[in-house]
Amino acid sequence: MKIKTTTSAYQLYQILRLVVLVLISIALVKLSFSREETSVFELFLFVINIITFFWVIGIGNSILSYYSGLNTKEKESFFQNIFFLLQFAGLIIALLLYFTNGLGLVKNEDILSIGGTKLIAFYLFFYSPTLLIEIKYIIKKEKEKLLKYGILIFSLQLVLIIAVAAITNSIFQVLIAMTFWIFIRWIWTISTVFKPFGRFTLSKILLKGFVLFSLPIIAHILLGNGMEYIDGLIVNSSFKPDLFSVYRYGAREFPVILILIGALRSTMIPDAIENIENALENIKKETRKIIIVFFPVAILLMLSSKFLYTFFYSEEYTYSALLFNIYLLIISSRIILAEVFIYANKMNKLFMKVSFWELVANIVLSLIFLRFWGIAGIAFATFIAFFGSKLFLVYIVHSKYDIPLNKYLDLKLYFPMTLLLYLSFIISLFVFF
Repeated sequence: MKIKTTTSAYQLYQILRLVVLVLISIALVKLSFSREETSVFELFLFVINIITFFWVIGIGNSILSYYSGLNTKEKESFFQNIFFLLQFAGLIIALLLYFTNGLGLVKNEDILSIGGTKLIAFYLFFYSPTLLIEIKYIIKKEKEKLLKYGILIFSLQLVLIIAVAAITNSIFQVLIAMTFWIFIRWIWTISTVFKPFGRFTLSKILLKGFVLFSLPIIAHILLGNGMEYIDGLIVNSSFKPDLFSVYRYGAREFPVILILIGALRSTMIPDAIENIENALENIKKETRKIIIVFFPVAILLMLSSKFLYTFFYSEEYTYSALLFNIYLLIISSRIILAEVFIYANKMNKLFMKVSFWELVANIVLSLIFLRFWGIAGIAFATFIAFFGSKLFLVYIVHSKYDIPLNKYLDLKLYFPMTLLLYLSFIISLFVFF
């Protein structure tokens, strides 16, 4: 398959990643794993993500902004240095998890507490540096290698997990298989980052400068993207353990749009640094394509989600469909890529302030709405808080950099499609739920 741009390759890569996870979740249900067992698998992934998402994603975004400013000598050893930084962070966190039995994130009565937290520690050690593969492929514009890597590694994950699940019928063996799979990715990372296998210098000056540059971005990711994990913690502490998979299966934004937008944002940051006008044009063109194709798909999903969840999972997961519909609303905010220009201008501290207030709003609204609408109230709080933070970023980009919203978003297309999306949610709410 011919891939024209690195953006397209990264979008397909992320789609593969998420599609495989969805297929695995469906397979576990169809292989007669109980709701308690599927909740163990989802909790395993949740604990890993909540511990790593902010610094792994933050460092990834920092690399995309930081790399272009390095001199030739620094670029030669940059990825090797960052590998050791990530590996050290992974080691410290893995040891903490191993000796504290999960940092208190796992309830004592959960199946995961019996040996599962040790597997999480091993998984984290190997997982930490693996983002360097995709980041290096993006920076080097090696789109074919990125896509081939994605196809191979995620196909292996799908086949390995389903095979182990079908043969052993043991959720614990499935977790072992996941840990083995991430070990393979770790080996691949080493062979990619240290190729060719020559000598390099571990630079304290380079690492110190990068860490100081990354800290505000990591804080932004922690505060801004932490809503998903705060929601998960509230659900895990407020409801029965077997409801965790019901929540996790539904608390997902439209996967394809989420990945397409995320990949577009990541690949546009270097472009915005080099040529702002070109980046504006590309963002507007690419987001227009996403709206034209995927907003109608989101509307159809909104109106058919209850049937789809019953068909692909079971009647036990009907409530997940309602949660999924609420999270579908977030795409109306996600498509607005004002943050690209904040990254390009290295306004990292602004991200921290915006993300902090977004997180506070989400927690307060979640605790209030939870009393009236249960888990659905938590989902609504996330939608409202995220929408508010996006509006503020749009205002900052317009007022500070003189970049109005219509420069990077087709408003004549966006507004009617968003209205249709909201109307379809209201219809689904009253007709199906």
